Amino acid sequence: MVEHAPRQLRSSTPAAVQITVLDRRTIMRLTSWLPEYRNGKKRGTIATHELPSQVGATLASPSRVLCVGPAEWLIVSSKRAACTLRERIEPGLARQGFALVDLSDGLVGLEVQGSAAREVLSKGCGLDFHPSIFPAGQCARTRFAQIPVIIDCFDEPPRFELYVARSHLHYLQSWLTDAAVEFD
Repeated sequence: MVEHAPRQLRSSTPAAVQITVLDRRTIMRLTSWLPEYRNGKKRGTIATHELPSQVGATLASPSRVLCVGPAEWLIVSSKRAACTLRERIEPGLARQGFALVDLSDGLVGLEVQGSAAREVLSKGCGLDFHPSIFPAGQCARTRFAQIPVIIDCFDEPPRFELYVARSHLHYLQSWLTDAAVEFD
């Protein structure tokens, strides 16, 4: 029998940390093989929006664009299906030297929010989650709780989205739940 993890931590009082599985997200990986993108000499565009070129920067357009590496971005949308998003941004990508891959079935998101969210996340990796170091609009690709994760920071109150391979969802959700116990 397969055991399913609860979708969210719940309590009778507002929790210091809430952990929620983000359903129905379109997640696409955009990469370039051209050296001028990798060394920062050229900036690309998708659907008339200039891509962030600094690793860790984000763009909040109709879809969220995370710069997770030199010439590598994650495009996340909760409003558009993969085929609609692809139709919107794909024209002109090959001409710019980009490749677009749909990862929606391979990655899943977890939202971690609340007054103790930064403290819980700091238990999982060496990143400094202090608001002056990791502010809203910042992202990072790192090893978190021994697995590869992409972390995206949103505005106050502290809210983070973590993107992980779907096969690691149960593990990461359990790890975060255990790490949050002392705060609730």
